[in-house]
Amino acid sequence: MPPPDTGDEVVNLLLAAGHQVRHAVDEALRASVGLTLRRFKVLQLLADTGPCRLRDLADAVAVAPRTMTETVDGLESDGLVARRSHPTDRRAVLLALTPAGREALAVGRRRRAETVAGFTRHLTAAQRNQLVELLASIPRHVPAPPGSTRSGAAQR
Repeated sequence: MPPPDTGDEVVNLLLAAGHQVRHAVDEALRASVGLTLRRFKVLQLLADTGPCRLRDLADAVAVAPRTMTETVDGLESDGLVARRSHPTDRRAVLLALTPAGREALAVGRRRRAETVAGFTRHLTAAQRNQLVELLASIPRHVPAPPGSTRSGAAQR
């Protein structure tokens, strides 16, 4: 008898685990700092890259600019992000973290780490390292969609 095809199992497990992890982290962020996962990701990007244009954020999060505008509008009204003039392009606006945004991000990062630790606690350090290596290797082998400018390399 031939070995079973594990392709379906791998896909189903990856999708289910991703959905469960995303849901758990999203709920933890909402409860601790009132942020959705997307809003948290925007704060992370601004902290990591510094002030940037809305279009750059939309591209990094893989959403339409209109969707990012709505996200940023909410962050701005909550006092977590501020719009600033671009130093060399008068038509452009840069988005930057406010001190309140930095604080929300710090609290959110701690809460996210606690949440992830809760569902990886059963793994040894070696197993966690192996899991990271295995998961990181998968996107490098996923072909880019037709017409996309994205390479098959993982994007973080």
